[in-house]
Amino acid sequence: MKNLPFDITGLGVDEVQLLEDIYKALQTRFNIRLPNDQHLNNFEAFNNNENASIGGTIVLNDNCYLTFVKVHYQAREGRGISLTEYYKYQVWAFVKLAADFGRVLIRRETFTDKIVELIHPQELHFNDDKDFSNRFYVITNDKEKTLPAINTNFRSALLNNNGDDFVIETINQTAVIRNNNNIEVDQTIALADLAIKLALL
Repeated sequence: MKNLPFDITGLGVDEVQLLEDIYKALQTRFNIRLPNDQHLNNFEAFNNNENASIGGTIVLNDNCYLTFVKVHYQAREGRGISLTEYYKYQVWAFVKLAADFGRVLIRRETFTDKIVELIHPQELHFNDDKDFSNRFYVITNDKEKTLPAINTNFRSALLNNNGDDFVIETINQTAVIRNNNNIEVDQTIALADLAIKLALL
């Protein structure tokens, strides 16, 4: 496919084919368009990765879009004699939220989180939703904003999502949902579905 809306410089043939497959799947399922601008600068997730750059963005609707993040990797072969450089893509969803969440981080809860919580409690718990509290680790800088914002509908959208290997970071009424795995067609469609659900809440 010519004129893919992605930076394909330095990508292998398989990676370019994957981007083409993802683009076709998004076109088939959603009424996508290209954006006028991008808003990544305020998010710690993006700022902390100097090996990442924006490789393309696709708008899903007026309140959410997917940004394809191009990550540069280096690997040494043997005893460090040869250095191999390559690029892979990750896909992140950006969502304009109806409520003000404050600063929030939501991710899958690990066993380590449960142990640390015993010593240094900082996690936000939802006593009326044990399934959500057991599955997700939530920290915030403003419980007064976050508790009403992470309501039953929001929690249900996360619980009913295909897979939970993602991290959500919010700044007030904007959220970024990222998955640190390399992109796949099904994962990208699932991420787009989740972004649209959250944008409609």
